[in-house]
Amino acid sequence: MDLSYGEAYEAFRQQVRRFLEEHRHEAPPAGLGLGELRDPRLRRWQQLLVEHGYVGRTIPREYGGYGARPDPLETIIIEEEFERAGVSRGLAASQGISMLVPTLLEHGSEEQKRTWIPPTLRGEVIWCQGYSEPGAGSDLASVQTTAVDDGDDFVINGQKIWTSTAQYADMMFALVRTEPQAPKHAGLSYLLIPMRTPGIEVRPLRTMTGLAEFNEVFFTNVRVPKRNVVGRRGEGWKVGNTTLRHERNLLGSASYSERLWRHLLALMQQETVDGRRGP
Repeated sequence: MDLSYGEAYEAFRQQVRRFLEEHRHEAPPAGLGLGELRDPRLRRWQQLLVEHGYVGRTIPREYGGYGARPDPLETIIIEEEFERAGVSRGLAASQGISMLVPTLLEHGSEEQKRTWIPPTLRGEVIWCQGYSEPGAGSDLASVQTTAVDDGDDFVINGQKIWTSTAQYADMMFALVRTEPQAPKHAGLSYLLIPMRTPGIEVRPLRTMTGLAEFNEVFFTNVRVPKRNVVGRRGEGWKVGNTTLRHERNLLGSASYSERLWRHLLALMQQETVDGRRGP
């Protein structure tokens, strides 16, 4: 059985390697934390990756992507080579690019696609995910944050929790309850919320590591235009599950698993048992 990728894919692998050899000096450190999401080096690198098709590879050109045809093997090769070289993938794994962009491509209006996808791919707009609430974690359909109809806007009140990157984000994609009389799965809408809107308060949650990787987000009479609903009003459960599908794809990627494995090995090599360090 021949398990090689074949000549065409190996030629593509060499193309990726040449790019990395020629440009790796322009890349930011691969381990930049959440606090460096706005680092100018990261943004410049992100734009170079988009230009060469290593981020947003299959996103249509009219929305700021590279416009390549979908090819799972090319995707795997890109991940393998960046991982092998220890070079930053930019913001490829960010919530905006990995989760929101494909959701907008499937459910968003033309205006929403043209407004939000290009700057998200370029790293100019940072997103966070507003799903979990104190009473709605594993039972996500129990979301109680309300969005009340008021003319051209919704008025939002409620709370989100465990919100990664909220303290750095420009925008949030969130599930809110717009139809309080409907069954819980049918009463949600998927809404794009500017994080600088008056009435939003972000409180970092500091963990035992000393870091604040998560946040609580409180909404008090926050006004958001109705045009920011993705898909149809009341169909947020369907749209939200599209986002979750892409989130699971991200967590299941081979490069992500390989990176965690390497970090685990490095940690184990530093630890000791009875004063002795492992092999």
